[in-house]
Amino acid sequence: MNNEDAPDAEDGEEDFGQEAEPYQGHGANDDLHGFMESIRQISAWHNSIDKMLEPARRHIRQMESTRRTIESVMGPGNAVYQAALDAQRHYRAIADPVLALQSDLSDIYDWHSRINDVVRSVSLPRTLLDRLAAAAALFLPDNLVGLDTEDLYAILEMGEDDGLSLAWAPRTEIVKALFPLEARQERYALLAERRDDVLDDVDASLQIVTHPELTSMVAILSTAARTARAGFGEGAQALAGNVLETAMKKHGNAWIRRSFPQVTYPPKAGHHGTIGSALDDADDWGDLTLLQFKHYLVLAGMRNAFGPGATQDTFNRHLGAHQASPDAYRPEFVLPAILLAHALLRALNQDLDRPDEEEDEA
Repeated sequence: MNNEDAPDAEDGEEDFGQEAEPYQGHGANDDLHGFMESIRQISAWHNSIDKMLEPARRHIRQMESTRRTIESVMGPGNAVYQAALDAQRHYRAIADPVLALQSDLSDIYDWHSRINDVVRSVSLPRTLLDRLAAAAALFLPDNLVGLDTEDLYAILEMGEDDGLSLAWAPRTEIVKALFPLEARQERYALLAERRDDVLDDVDASLQIVTHPELTSMVAILSTAARTARAGFGEGAQALAGNVLETAMKKHGNAWIRRSFPQVTYPPKAGHHGTIGSALDDADDWGDLTLLQFKHYLVLAGMRNAFGPGATQDTFNRHLGAHQASPDAYRPEFVLPAILLAHALLRALNQDLDRPDEEEDEA
C-alpha cells in the first residue's frame, strides 16, 4: 500500500513542479515589469504635480513669515497684524483645496493673480499709518523705516508739490532734514548742498537693480550721477529724464496698472493720464492698501514730471525734451530728476518677472 502510494506521491511532486513552472516563467516577468512601469509613471506624475504646487507652498510660507514678523513687532491685537492674518486666511482658502489635489488642476496657473487680488483688498486706513511705520521694513523703502505718520504724510506732500521721490534715496538723515523747511526752494537748496551724499545714496541703491530689462537704464542713470558730480547739470538732467521716459514707456505704465488694478484708466492714456488716474483714485492716499503704499511713494512726484504746460517750476521731462530752454533746465531740477528715475527703477526691479527666477526679492 505504501509502495503503491509512493509513485503517486512522486507523480504529485512532478505535477506540482509542472504547474509551478508557468508561474515563474515569462508571463510573471511581464506582470512584474508592468507593475514597476506603473509605479514609475505614478512617481513621475507625483513629482510633476509636486513641482507645480511648490509656488503655492512658497507663497503660504511667505504669508506666514509676514504674519509672524508683524506679530513680533506689534502684537496680535494690532489692526495691521489682523489685516495680514486675514490676507493669509484668504490665501489658504484659495490654495488649500488645490494643494489637496483631489480634482481638476486646470486653475493652478491663475493662483498668483487671485492671491494678489486678495492681498490688495486689505485696506490701509490713514489711522493705521503709525502702525505701518512700526512695521515699515515690510512695506516701506529702507531709508524711510522709523518715520512716524506725520513724516510719511510730509513725504507724500513733498513728492507731489516738489516733483521728487524720496523712496530708497537719499539717506534718512537728509529726508528728515527736509521736514522743517517750508518752501520748495529751501528743500531744493538743501538737496543741492548735500549733492554728493544724495548721489552716493543713489549709486549705492542702484546696485540693487539687477533685472536684465533695467541694467542698461541703470548704466545711463549712473552716468547722469557722474555728470552731475562733474558740474554739468543740464546733461545730467537730460540723461535722467530720458531714463525716466524709457522706463515709463517700456515698463512703467504696465507697472502702474498692475499696482493699482482698481483704477479706471482713460483709453489710450499717456504717462500723465495713467499716473494721474492712479494718484487721484487713492483719494489723498487714504484708500491705499498695504502693498500699494510703496508704489504711491514712487508715483507721487511723477505727475509733475510728465505734466502739460509751457512752463513749470519743477522738473518736467516733456519740456526738457520738446521745449529745451534754460527755464526747462535749472540747477535745482537735476537731483529731483535723478531721484525720480532712480525710484522708478527700484520699483520696477521688484515688480518685473525674472527669466531665471519665479519672483523678485523684496
